[in-house]
Amino acid sequence: MTQNIVNLPKHGKAITLDDQGVYFTLNQSTGSVHSIIQLVYDDEWHLFQLQKTENADEAGWVMMTEEIDGALVSMPTAELRRNFTKPEYEEPRGAWQVIRNTKFGFGKFTPADSEALVCHAIMMFSGDEMHNPTRLYKADEESLDVLSKRSVRKR
Repeated sequence: MTQNIVNLPKHGKAITLDDQGVYFTLNQSTGSVHSIIQLVYDDEWHLFQLQKTENADEAGWVMMTEEIDGALVSMPTAELRRNFTKPEYEEPRGAWQVIRNTKFGFGKFTPADSEALVCHAIMMFSGDEMHNPTRLYKADEESLDVLSKRSVRKR
């Protein structure tokens, strides 16, 4: 088995209130924003996705879940090891922290190389099987200003 995950509880940075915020995924071939995700803590962790509404000029935040279990909970260390000790996760070395519901998850990767940046990812699950994580980029103030000028409401 690949040993790319190093002592998870000791080296992995926990998902904290500082991780709250708006994130986006990029289309790798065009470099354009593919989707916009928001991680929110309000007594529980939740993921929302910005989606168009019936009104073409508006968008709204929709909770990311297919079940009634919208809250994200910590993924146990045994499940982290089962999902991330596969050859495709051999490099870079580091530790994952993941919170998830039945269908979606939010992950934080802390590289073993202390010079490298901590990264975030969105995950999808089918039962106990995790699909490849998709890299998330945290939106900065400039990109948030662009979003706030649009008509956005929480649904």
